[in-house]
Amino acid sequence: MANRNEITNYLLQTFQPEKFHDSSLNGLQVTGSDDVTGICLGVDACQDLFNAALEKDLNYIVVHHGFFWGSPFAISPMWGKRYQTLLNNGLSLFAVHLPMDANPEIGHNILISKHLGLDNLSPFGQYKGVPIGFHGRFTNPLPMSEVRSRLEAQFGEGIHFLPFGKEMISSVGVVSGGGATSEILDEAARLGLDLFVTGETDHTAFNPAKEMELNLAFCGHYETEKTSLLTLKELLQEKFDVPAEFVTLPTGL
Repeated sequence: MANRNEITNYLLQTFQPEKFHDSSLNGLQVTGSDDVTGICLGVDACQDLFNAALEKDLNYIVVHHGFFWGSPFAISPMWGKRYQTLLNNGLSLFAVHLPMDANPEIGHNILISKHLGLDNLSPFGQYKGVPIGFHGRFTNPLPMSEVRSRLEAQFGEGIHFLPFGKEMISSVGVVSGGGATSEILDEAARLGLDLFVTGETDHTAFNPAKEMELNLAFCGHYETEKTSLLTLKELLQEKFDVPAEFVTLPTGL
């Protein structure tokens, strides 16, 4: 078995949440057993994930979207069941949000960029003064159809494209999840990017992107934010010599 505190310290050292102004309470949100039988990874902290962890005897849970987001909330029956499941069964819950987006080695956005085949990667996507994404270039310009095929190979065929810009794509910016903020769209335009890749479809991005002549690809909030967790699973399993499993619970959003 591995030790809970050793795993927690490794995650804190890897993601360095103290460097981010994040509404998420990044770190160990619920403390479970000292001894870790296995590690369960998932995008969202939810009852289905906790049930899967129990079924698989994995008592340390790592998620991208945890419980706490800066505001107090009442413990409704739904929340009560979640807490009871964790506390009564010695399950730990560790959440890491923006630091997982931005990590330059195993974060969502660096991995998406590399899988897409981008070179000369640089930080991009300012959020509260810290870049959480990356932008880069293809060695040679690619037609949008080829870029689309590469994205579909990563995220499936449910990608929503807004083809407002060039047909030949040289430069791309990537911010996973809900990255289509007005600030990040403005940054993409200032950099002259040909395509911006993000997760969640945002109605308010349509007209600004059209007027900026910026191509957009919405690849799904869930799909773009499982990327780092899949890599982290392998690292944790190797380092701590315990079973580790990513539990797939897609939202389709």
